[in-house]
Amino acid sequence: MRFTRTHTAALLAVLTGSQAMAYLPTLTDAQLQEAYAQAQRLAQTTDSGYPVRPYTLYAVEDTLKLEAKNGAVDAVVIATPFERTRYQTFLHKIGDDPITAQQAREQADLPDHQVAFIVFAHGLRLDDQTFQKNISRPRLTLGGRTLQPTATALSDVSLSQYPRTVGELGLRYIGTVTYRYVVPDSLNAAKGTLSFTDSSGKAYSMAVDLTKYR
Repeated sequence: MRFTRTHTAALLAVLTGSQAMAYLPTLTDAQLQEAYAQAQRLAQTTDSGYPVRPYTLYAVEDTLKLEAKNGAVDAVVIATPFERTRYQTFLHKIGDDPITAQQAREQADLPDHQVAFIVFAHGLRLDDQTFQKNISRPRLTLGGRTLQPTATALSDVSLSQYPRTVGELGLRYIGTVTYRYVVPDSLNAAKGTLSFTDSSGKAYSMAVDLTKYR
């Protein structure tokens, strides 16, 4: 499964694992090639999915089951220049459209010295397609400082099923909201929290530790 806009792929990707290291604000040539080589290897065994568990800040217990107590958010992951470069390489490789390491870095859509938080969410009802716009502006604190997002992006929404939902078919529109932040050099190894409220009114607060995410 892939880390894409589709519900099943996004949620199963959260469940796969991989080793992570400290945040890299920029990539040396060697690190760029390492991200590229990792993606090439991952693409040879796509049944294992794209590994984002080390980058997962939050995920519901059962990502294929709707439960009112969970609100409208299924998972939250952090993206880094290294990980996004690896991801772009992986996508092109499994799509039989290979690119170079430098092209993958350019297409990663995450400049140096930045991180992004990707919120996977769903509508509260079958007809709810505006849930992304009803997620509150997030609050990110790192090292005691509050940072403001430099960009926000909403994905397209698509209708998907949560097949283990009890009492209904579990059909909902799903999509992502991505928030990008510039990280000052003094905070490259900082810890803090990310907090926001979803379209149901549920509040979330999750730990962020940049030493855990390469």
